[in-house]
Amino acid sequence: MRYYPIYLDLAGRSVLVVGGGTIAEGKASQLVEAGAHVTIVSPTLTEPLSQLAEQGRIVWRQAEFVESDIEGVWLIVSATDDQAVNEAVAKAAAQRNLLCNVVDQPALCNFITPALVTRGGIQISVSSGGGSPSVTKRVKREIGELIGDEYAQLLELAAEMRAEAKRLISEFEPRKQVLSAFVESEAIELLRAGKRDEARQLAFDLLSRAVRAGNEGEKQ
Repeated sequence: MRYYPIYLDLAGRSVLVVGGGTIAEGKASQLVEAGAHVTIVSPTLTEPLSQLAEQGRIVWRQAEFVESDIEGVWLIVSATDDQAVNEAVAKAAAQRNLLCNVVDQPALCNFITPALVTRGGIQISVSSGGGSPSVTKRVKREIGELIGDEYAQLLELAAEMRAEAKRLISEFEPRKQVLSAFVESEAIELLRAGKRDEARQLAFDLLSRAVRAGNEGEKQ
């Protein structure tokens, strides 16, 4: 395994994006969604990035990259079409042991970002380890066709059920069993059919039975 997969909590952390084009736009948008404090260094910005800057959702330094730009940041993404700039960013980051991704240039990175299939709170990462973005794209497409929005709803119901189970069932193993029973039940088919209320009722019927079984066991 060439890369160790990991999800980073970037909420409130300072992140630098070098570049203001379409690729930088995609990267910056994802970072903003993750709650990072994003600064972009670029002479120009795409219109969507300009709007984010006007809204105060990113900070824009309208200039060419200089080494001092990385002071105080936690993570860096370089998304320019200037090889000299990309190499300068990577070198400056390496000297300070900072996380740095140079888009489409794994040799200059100490981390790479996967393609994502997102369904609500579910994120499925797809990576070829930098070997072939085309293969990654195909795998992402096929997963996206298999995993629909019903899985986002399943996650919401399972999370709601889990919170109740923690409150009602003190022991871990019975709690784990009833939560697994719901996830493996016909709930996903009900959600595919648009029957969310029935899926939710199924969750809490299972939970009620588990609570009753636990109470009966304590009486014996």
